[in-house]
This record gives sequence, structure tokens and C-alpha cells, in this order.
Amino acid sequence: MLDVPESLHQRFIQWSNAIATLFGNPYRTVDHLVAAQHAIHGLTDYFRHAVAVRRKQKGNDLISLLMEIEEDGDVLTEEELYAQCVMLLFGGHETTRNLIGNGLHTLLRHPEQTADLRDHPELIRGTVEELLRYESPVQYTGRMVLEGFEFCGIQARRDQEIIFMLGAANRDARQFKDPDRLDLKRGNNPHLAFGADAHFCIGNQLARLEGQVAILKILQEFPQMHSVSADPEWLPNFSFRGLKTLLVEV
Repeated sequence: MLDVPESLHQRFIQWSNAIATLFGNPYRTVDHLVAAQHAIHGLTDYFRHAVAVRRKQKGNDLISLLMEIEEDGDVLTEEELYAQCVMLLFGGHETTRNLIGNGLHTLLRHPEQTADLRDHPELIRGTVEELLRYESPVQYTGRMVLEGFEFCGIQARRDQEIIFMLGAANRDARQFKDPDRLDLKRGNNPHLAFGADAHFCIGNQLARLEGQVAILKILQEFPQMHSVSADPEWLPNFSFRGLKTLLVEV
């Protein structure tokens, strides 16, 4: 959608990983910070060039669409345009990859429900919603308080940072029946994997579609697939929950 050439895919994956480490690894080092800065500069330089090319001749990609929004409504400044492209690429890659990996790992741990999904592929939409709730790719997010307020007896002061624990909210027994049970047929599933209201993920529909297509296709193509390790290794990241590797036999 951003028309990134295939020759740059591996480099962009490395840059995406560096940014994810900056956001969610509490044990990050100076080297991690430098790598994230290099990644953001690299992505920004790429999109600066890409925008310049499209100013001469627009295409049918997302960058061209963002430029039209910028020009018609004066919504995005030049720097905001670059920043939006960087965040769309990062968010669209990192979290969706974890949705697919976490989802497959979860399904392989529940073979009976996975077999039911193979027999009834129409369940895939509800399945992805349940996987988003059960094993949220984004575990928390933060906001700055602009004006002081009180919520449930707690005072929030201006300039404080508030952390929203999305993963915990998605296992809230007051909202979900049997929250620690995977239920691919769960009816009412108002999870917060994509946030809410003004901060609802702009790429939610694309992420859902990618998850539905990838997970169902893999399960159908490899019906005998099973995990090699019962205890896979997770990435050392508190914000973005994802597997370092998922070893399987097919």
C-alpha cells in the first residue's frame, strides 16, 4: 500500500524491530536508542524522497492519498506527512505480524477448536477477534494528561502520563465471561486491541483482513501442523507482545 520496493523489505523489517524495542523493551540500552533513531531517520528519508517523487506524478498508493488530504484540507504538514507514513508502516507491519504469530501459537495450543475452525472457515472473523482479545499484540499504550481530572476516585494531574493496560482490560471478568478461556464463537467481544474512540487504530480493518486470510490459509494448507516446543520464546517487549520464533512441524 505504501509502494515500498521488495529490495527494501528486509531493511524495513530491521528498522521496524529497532523502533519496537525503543517503545516496549524496559531493558533497552544506548545502542538500542541509537538503532531506533537511525531507523526513524532512515524511514523518514525514504518517505521524504517518495513524497518528492509523487509530487511530480501521483500514483494509486497510500502516500499519494495522504498527500491529497494534506493539500485539500491542510491537515498534515510536511513533517506530519512523513511521520504518518513512518507510523503506518511500523504499525501495519509489527502488530499485524504479532497478531498472526500469536494467533497461530494460541490455536495450536487448542487443537479441538482449531479443527472446528478448519471444518467451518466461516468462523474466521470471530476467531481473529477472539485472538486479538485473548493474546493482544499491543499490551499497553500511554497518554499525557492535558487537563487534570478525576476518574473512579483517582486524581490525574496535568502533564502526568497514564498507562492503559489493554491486555488486562481484554481479560476483565466484569466485561467478558470466562475471560481466560479461548472461545472462537464468543458473541459479544468488545475488546480494546485496537484502542477506542479518537485513538482507534486507523489500520484495524486491514489488520483484521490480513489476520483472517493468513491464519486460515496456513491452517488449511498444513492440517497436521503442530508446535515443536510447548514453551516458545517471546520477544523481550512489554508493549508489543510477540514471539521471537514459533517452531512447528508440518
